[in-house]
Amino acid sequence: MILEYIERGKEERLNSTSFDTWYNKHIMADDAKNKIEELEKELYAKDFSTPKQEEVFRPKDIAVPSSWDKGGDALQFLEEQSRVGGHHRAMKKLFYISLGFFVVAASVAGFVWWRGGNTISGDNIVVDVVAPVATPGGEPFETKFAIMNNNKVAVESAKLFVEYPSGFYTAVEKKAISRFSRDLGAIVPGKTVTENISTILYGEENTQKDVNVVLEYRMVGSSATLKKEVVSSIRIASSPLQIKLAMDKEATIGQEITMTISLESNSARPVDDLILSAVYPSGFILRNADPKPSYGTNMWDMGTLAPQEKRTITIRGLIEGQEGESKVTKISIGTKSPDNERIIGVVYGNTTETTVLTKPSLGLQFSIDNNTDPDPSVLQGRIVHVELSWRNNTSVQITDTVVEVKLTGEVLNRYSVNPTGGGFYRSVDNTVVWDRTVNNTLAVIDPGAQGVVGFTFSPIPLSVEARNPARNPQIILEAVVRGRTSSGTNANQDVVTRALRTIKVGTDVRLAARGFYHVGPFKNTGPIPPQAEKETTYTIVWTIQNASNNVSNVVVKTTLPIYVKWTNNISPQGEDISYKASGSEVLWNAGSIPSGGSREVSFQISLTPSLSQLDRIPQITGDSFLNGTDNFTKREVSDRRGPVTTNLLSDPQFEQRQAAVVK
Repeated sequence: MILEYIERGKEERLNSTSFDTWYNKHIMADDAKNKIEELEKELYAKDFSTPKQEEVFRPKDIAVPSSWDKGGDALQFLEEQSRVGGHHRAMKKLFYISLGFFVVAASVAGFVWWRGGNTISGDNIVVDVVAPVATPGGEPFETKFAIMNNNKVAVESAKLFVEYPSGFYTAVEKKAISRFSRDLGAIVPGKTVTENISTILYGEENTQKDVNVVLEYRMVGSSATLKKEVVSSIRIASSPLQIKLAMDKEATIGQEITMTISLESNSARPVDDLILSAVYPSGFILRNADPKPSYGTNMWDMGTLAPQEKRTITIRGLIEGQEGESKVTKISIGTKSPDNERIIGVVYGNTTETTVLTKPSLGLQFSIDNNTDPDPSVLQGRIVHVELSWRNNTSVQITDTVVEVKLTGEVLNRYSVNPTGGGFYRSVDNTVVWDRTVNNTLAVIDPGAQGVVGFTFSPIPLSVEARNPARNPQIILEAVVRGRTSSGTNANQDVVTRALRTIKVGTDVRLAARGFYHVGPFKNTGPIPPQAEKETTYTIVWTIQNASNNVSNVVVKTTLPIYVKWTNNISPQGEDISYKASGSEVLWNAGSIPSGGSREVSFQISLTPSLSQLDRIPQITGDSFLNGTDNFTKREVSDRRGPVTTNLLSDPQFEQRQAAVVK
């Protein structure tokens, strides 16, 4: 009905008066009639009641139009309806667009999903390593390598590489393994290829080892080599060997300490190629060890340890340092390095102990040639000055003190021992003794009192011509001071302090510098005796002889006078000898020379004497100097020889009249 009214209104909208008439006639009349009918029903209703009146009315402003424009309102209503219809049409259009987008997106997703299942990718190749997370050291275990090809095409020329860190051994041969490789060939789509390998792992307890696994392959139809890498980690749950170190937590300065090393095999199989290393604290002086070290003073070749086998090493020595100082000793056990059998390649276990130094009741201190270095060295054949200072560190007197020093060593010159301070050299046991009868200061030593005794001696000279020279010679000084407390709670208690010094004796290195004309590796030319303003060539020979200790970094050098030239002739050819023209210096890098060894080199020079040198014997080289390092004492060794002249005393065919320059 409303639509019919609206259509009628459209026909009469051009005429405002007609529209008003139409509106009052149809719209307003019907509306009023409906309201009257509703009111009449309410009046005659049985439950009619008077409406409750509000006591307070609040004013409300209502904007009243200046005229009653019914035609305008109707037009506005029609326009609003038109806009609503347009909105619905837009929403409908948006719905269809969204539906189309959803269909396209679903199609694309389906295509991608379908296409992805056919993509060739390295992500579709899986390298899986199945191995225990932890394994007991020394026990075999198996590792499984599984390679899965989840591509739709085959993999060609697949090769598996496994790189092991140190400590891995083959389970059967028990040989160290660092790399394992296997050709896998082609792997068809969906197939899994597996490889198993059994190994044994050695190392310290609770250490982690990382194994690198690399798969190299090519895809069908491609020449490019691709890689897939993974890392597998395994922890050593327990060491195949148990190592313990027992020693005192406290030690008196200068007193003997004992270290006991205990080894026990935890492995069900023999453990081979074992080597043990001891790192002593600074100030430690080894006296003896049982068994003796295999290399030097701190390396033991332990060989093979059987299952559950136990071994013990006992080390004794003195330790020096400052009061309150902490000294750390470290013991390590492992397998020999494949490159050097005297060092540990794979460590199986470590143990350390700390010892705190305490002050002795009677302090004792060595001084060798005014040096308190705990590792002294001296030159052979020279007088060595030894002083032994003592001090009462207690709060009571010490009485009847006796000081003894025992000397031992194959190069000790027993006839050279000379005590000072009233001491007596007891040659029957090579001991120097001081007591109250020869030194009255030792009768009673008050708290804090101190004194010094001493002696001198000389090592036996070691000749370079000796057939069997001593190797790494040394002289050992063992000192002990004894006394007795005279009062206090510890009265009449014995007080003993020991000290030890091992004196290393340096080697004797000799240099000889000689000139020749008639003999030698070169044919010399020119007049002899030499003539003024004419050239004559000579051969210079350097010879090095070493006595007792190995030496290294040996260098010999000299300079040539201004009237002498370098001919660049050297024998033997392989020797490292050179000439520097800017300083006229000849230098020979002789390198290392073993104990009892020798080296020799020859080179040629030319002399052109001047008239000013007539009737003189000119020098053909300057002084020759040798320098090197004694590997045993770590001290520098040196020697010097004077200039070589034309007076060739070493040449068997030379005559004295051929020395001076003639016209």
